[in-house]
Amino acid sequence: MLAYAIKLEMIPYLIGIRYLFFPDPFGRQPGLEITLHCPDYTRPPDDRNEMELVERIFSSYKAMKRDQKRAQDRYLPSSMWSDKLSSGYSSLMKGLQSDDPSQFHFFLANFGAWKEDLGIENTSFLRKNMRSWPTRAYLKHVVFYQQLRRWHWFYNQRKPTESLSYPEFGNQAGAYLGENFIGVGSFFNEIYGSILHGLIEDRERPVVADLGAGYGKLAYFTLRTAKRFCFIDFDLPETLCLCAYYLMKAWPDKRALLYGEEEYSPGAHEKYDLIFMPNYEIEKAGQDTIDLFMNITSLGEMDRSAVINYIHHITRSTHYFFHMNHDNYPSHFSRDIQGMLGYEYPVPRDRFKLLFRYLDAGHLLYHGFIDFKTDIFLYLYEKQEERNSKES
Repeated sequence: MLAYAIKLEMIPYLIGIRYLFFPDPFGRQPGLEITLHCPDYTRPPDDRNEMELVERIFSSYKAMKRDQKRAQDRYLPSSMWSDKLSSGYSSLMKGLQSDDPSQFHFFLANFGAWKEDLGIENTSFLRKNMRSWPTRAYLKHVVFYQQLRRWHWFYNQRKPTESLSYPEFGNQAGAYLGENFIGVGSFFNEIYGSILHGLIEDRERPVVADLGAGYGKLAYFTLRTAKRFCFIDFDLPETLCLCAYYLMKAWPDKRALLYGEEEYSPGAHEKYDLIFMPNYEIEKAGQDTIDLFMNITSLGEMDRSAVINYIHHITRSTHYFFHMNHDNYPSHFSRDIQGMLGYEYPVPRDRFKLLFRYLDAGHLLYHGFIDFKTDIFLYLYEKQEERNSKES
């Protein structure tokens, strides 16, 4: 593992030097100019709508942290996430301790450019590789141009590059493709979001849930062309605040429910378009109330008992279940404790059919070479009752 870590540190320099002397001609095409963007912290907006939004999220955060103390251990952060929260999310916690929403607001307005690793984006990777000419060349030509070329190939040039863009709320780091902002994860989030949208586009008002949505980027790509929908995020309180801030700004006209404002139940799916609940509220999701449930990598960051519990509630509530997690190399929490692999998740085979299992090319080719250590696989399940009803 040490040799592998050293290799990953050296790759940006070694490959970047090559591109300093031999730039990728792909980027010389009109409209495909890449400009790296890694901003410093910015002053938060102070208009009335912004302050009302932040006050709502801050009040919800206080309620979540108060009630988290009574939650069962399976809903507490794993050791992996406890370390991340105490370092990267300290501004949220300090704002809570001092009852000062200004620190809280500053973090929300800048999480996309945050210097500590937040576990939801590639900002620290971008910042580290902005420090030298070779590593900047690596970012530009490998991380962005190579992914852009694969994305164009995937669609055979049928989609405009504007499809890769998403809002910059939270002061996002990434790059500009012409005048359009894109992130490191734009390319495969757009692909998977489009695939997932295809599952639910025939529903008049689909209900989509995510366990650990980060700040909501996949949800945005999945639902941005839907006229009507309900999106529910179940997550740790800290990351849930980011998702609420990002999506409520991205879709300001949507009706939103934050924890503590009203009791959550499946009835809320009809009343609200955006619902943000701490992870322990997943027990209230109900039976067959959700069209599509998503999870991206976070199940692989939990211990066995937590995974079993979440899978029970997900499969009880949803028709489709899509997840991306490790399938060969589990996460290790200590010498004797490791996470579960995707194929081990106890999805009930008598009720769910596996539609596909496929290697995620985005992680496989992320570093500019085939990296089998990044063994993320995509799984899509469909509930048998739903399939049978379509056949009858």
